[in-house]
Amino acid sequence: KWWAGILINQDRSIREKLTLFWSNHWGTELFVINNAILGYNHHDTLRRDCLGNFKAMVKDITIDPGMLIYLNGYLNTNTAPDENYGREIQELFTIGKDPITNLAPYNEDDVRAAARVLTGWRINSNGLSFFDQTRHDTSDKTFSTFYANQVITGKTGIAGATETDDLIDMLFLKEETSRHIVRKLYRWFVYYEIDANVEQLIIEPLAQIFRQNNYEIKPVLRALFNSEHFFDSLNQGCLIKSPVDILIGHLR
Repeated sequence: KWWAGILINQDRSIREKLTLFWSNHWGTELFVINNAILGYNHHDTLRRDCLGNFKAMVKDITIDPGMLIYLNGYLNTNTAPDENYGREIQELFTIGKDPITNLAPYNEDDVRAAARVLTGWRINSNGLSFFDQTRHDTSDKTFSTFYANQVITGKTGIAGATETDDLIDMLFLKEETSRHIVRKLYRWFVYYEIDANVEQLIIEPLAQIFRQNNYEIKPVLRALFNSEHFFDSLNQGCLIKSPVDILIGHLR
């Protein structure tokens, strides 16, 4: 009800449209988180980061208490690694799958290695995330040839928390991350189908802008919304509105 009120009474900006986009991207569900405060804080992070730096957003959400519950991150320990978030951070949130073959370029060993990197994050009694060094896997984590056989060196003590940053840095070295996010933005704002021509002339240049601007979101949207392609008559009236778009637009 609170979010619906914000949507209905929003000012003339793109913030709520983007907050909804990122809510769909990360895909958490409040009935699974089962805590209104953690759900609100998760949502507040999305609104705060929606026009900022995507790499910073990935770090914020990775250790966000709501996400730690939703994808079992708080259960991920050195004695029982949980692969849930280690898989989704690659498959859904950054790298994605090949748009033609629908196959992941990384492998199951990469999923397991990512899970081991992320061991140790927990939630305290105040609903805040913290790093528990006693539950962290301190061994080295070796990734596949897709990641150039990169090794994330295991760290002991509180320094183990920085392995999360090492993992995110590795994911953002792959150009696939920029393409995956740009494709999702394109489908959200322009059209749900991307053919070979759009991939070459629109997606690839926007992905390059994304990388050149250190994964700042605003320059990508500025380039897209100022392009002739965005205003092409063939791209107008193409989107199928979501229930939220229809309902909120009607109420406004």
